[in-house]
Amino acid sequence: MTSRPRPGGAALWYTAPMGNKTVANLAAAAAASFLQACAGPLAALPWIGDGRPERDGAGWYAEDPAPEFQTAFALPEGTREARVHFACAGFGWFGFDGEAMMDADGLDTLWTPYGKTVYSRTFTVKAGPGPHEIAVRLGNGFYNLPPLRFWGHHNFRAALAHGRPCFKLAVEGVEKPLEWKWRTTGVVRNSVYLGTEIDATRAEDADWKPAAAVKGPAGTIRPWPGRDFGMVSDGVHRGRSKWLKEGSVQVVDFGVNASGVPEFAFRGEERGTAIEIVYGERLNADGSVNALTQTAGQIKRGNGGPGAPRVACQRDAYKCAGAGRERFAPPFTWHIFRYAEIRGAKHLLGPDDAARRVRSMVSLSGKAPAAKAFKTGDAGLAAIHEMCRRTFQANLIGGVQSDCPGRERLGYGGDIVSSCEAFILNWDMRGIYLKILQDFADEAADDGWITETAPYVGIRDSGFGGRAGPVSWALAVPVMMDALLRHYGETRALDYYPVCARYVRLVAAKYPDGTVPRCLGDHEALERPPAVLTATAHWHEFARLTAEFARRLGKTDDEAEFRAVAEKARRAFAARFVKEDGTVGDGSQSAQATGFYLGLVPERLRAKAFAKLVESVEANGCAPSTGIFSTRYMLLALSENGRADLARRIVLHRGFPGWLHMLDRGATTLWETWKESDDTFSNCHPMFGSVDEWILKYGGDF
Repeated sequence: MTSRPRPGGAALWYTAPMGNKTVANLAAAAAASFLQACAGPLAALPWIGDGRPERDGAGWYAEDPAPEFQTAFALPEGTREARVHFACAGFGWFGFDGEAMMDADGLDTLWTPYGKTVYSRTFTVKAGPGPHEIAVRLGNGFYNLPPLRFWGHHNFRAALAHGRPCFKLAVEGVEKPLEWKWRTTGVVRNSVYLGTEIDATRAEDADWKPAAAVKGPAGTIRPWPGRDFGMVSDGVHRGRSKWLKEGSVQVVDFGVNASGVPEFAFRGEERGTAIEIVYGERLNADGSVNALTQTAGQIKRGNGGPGAPRVACQRDAYKCAGAGRERFAPPFTWHIFRYAEIRGAKHLLGPDDAARRVRSMVSLSGKAPAAKAFKTGDAGLAAIHEMCRRTFQANLIGGVQSDCPGRERLGYGGDIVSSCEAFILNWDMRGIYLKILQDFADEAADDGWITETAPYVGIRDSGFGGRAGPVSWALAVPVMMDALLRHYGETRALDYYPVCARYVRLVAAKYPDGTVPRCLGDHEALERPPAVLTATAHWHEFARLTAEFARRLGKTDDEAEFRAVAEKARRAFAARFVKEDGTVGDGSQSAQATGFYLGLVPERLRAKAFAKLVESVEANGCAPSTGIFSTRYMLLALSENGRADLARRIVLHRGFPGWLHMLDRGATTLWETWKESDDTFSNCHPMFGSVDEWILKYGGDF
């Protein structure tokens, strides 16, 4: 097979148009019964890799060129089309007879608990008897993360199944095993967190070597989750460049903050010119790019471990081939950025030389009636809605709903609890939520405890010991199940009932009085109630939802058991936190909203408790003081009980804190905290995006 590099150097991937005449993603058209069989052809095959030893420690950061693989084969006489099954640990791409089956950046593959699950995709191609050729290219992705010490001490590799990237590929109709060969490319480094480096002066190896059968991940190969789930593009956004330091440093402004893969065209640079690109959500006072809000694990002062960069910012590097106009688009990574600082290029990028492809991983059908029907004449609500949607899209890459697309990129359960309803009102989330449920189930399979993140990376703040996460983050599992059932009638959600049932029994045995003392609490609330209040409230909600799932499944004994657990938690909450005058906890917005909205206030006191919630809002001038969970509870509690007007005043509050304050300060995506941050906290975080649920339900022009 002849390598077909894109213009700009041998290191760049060739991407052919993915026309419907040649390629169709079988997962988008086939029945679920066929998909269940797709993993079969791959199960018995060996994992294929380059056979090079896995690196760790300081050695991980040395040059390690990404591999390219090729094979040739023939199909039986009379063949008109072929089905190709592909699974990958890491980021992967493959092409059939020079036609790209997947996008060149490799982000179509899913991050999973690789020791338990790896997903396969199936494609159908028009193909005669042959001969035919297939090319595969691999990047590290989340399977071969750098050994960074996040926050100075968390090495995600210690908790994750890991290894060098590898793949399985089967072509139906080919009887004998495919023989693979491989060579290195000019992609000399690639990392999800640290970016990609390409040396366009480096020729791809002329000598192909036999590929190796490698150990690979131990996970079960499953078919792609959801018939129409995959990466979709939100278009190409152009950037505007200006010199920061003429002849050596320029800054590109893309107008809004977003996740995406950058594309730059460098003109007239000499061969060997080294260009570095640093990305950021903000600018410093001198006009340079501020990369600190998306620096991996807050590694800013050389505390990331042996060999790690002193500042673990998102950056790419390109060594020019000296070929006139050279196009650089880094594979196997993405960045969150409004600005890019380009160092080393001698020529200013023109209007058509800087672009960003914005992509997200949602349903390809895009069915979300609430978002499509939404209209408002209120400019403030419209701006907040767009800010939320942009934030949500930025956090849907890799098959997780992440907390932020920069410094962590992790599937925290708490963020899902607060915002999954808003996501569903914007897109069809069936495929991704079924996949995320499988992630949590995989991580809970051994000991029954639900982890704080899925995939689990070793973070277990305020959990129950071992791998267990906090109860409010574990709540993501029944919340997603309930949402899938309510919105889509998706009964596959009930497959995860055993995860919930086992968890309820574990927690009930550990805290038999119905009170859960440990949790992170209402994260980022300005007036945060005791963690035990939030934990017990969410423990009740977990048990209540699990009892409801048992009812739907006809498990009457389980239903009775779990309703009794929920009732014990409700009584414990009321006895400890609800006063006779209707005050919940300390009477803050967070405490009042949590107790009232989740049904933990006795019926005889609900009117008083609601009045106290209204009082706490008005006493604060309708400025929110709530956190990750109670912001949602407050807006919905008010609106569902006749005070949507007051909720609207909260949403449209001017000044700190509030969503309009973020917009007034130049934000185009949601901040992680009510307070502005230019050195620590993410500027693209979905947890305060629960406001978009309120906007789509109550804020439109009806």
